[in-house]
Amino acid sequence: MYEQDTNPMHPGHVLLDQFLLPHRETISRLARQMKVPQGMLQRVVKGESPVSRALAHKLAQHYGQPVDFWLRLQVRYDQ
Repeated sequence: MYEQDTNPMHPGHVLLDQFLLPHRETISRLARQMKVPQGMLQRVVKGESPVSRALAHKLAQHYGQPVDFWLRLQVRYDQ
């Protein structure tokens, strides 16, 4: 039987690995562009804070992903 991943990745790690690093974008620059506090974004990337609905909307607008992409990552991580 197929066993699901028991340790889903925090959405902040996905943000870092699949978006920030490949685009050579810094947390500081992303925070300025999205008009969010840099510290809040740093905590998300470190896995210390969840991706809120408001942040999911801003990330979706910035990167062109659906809002549900970010929210589902968070729900899966939280389960």
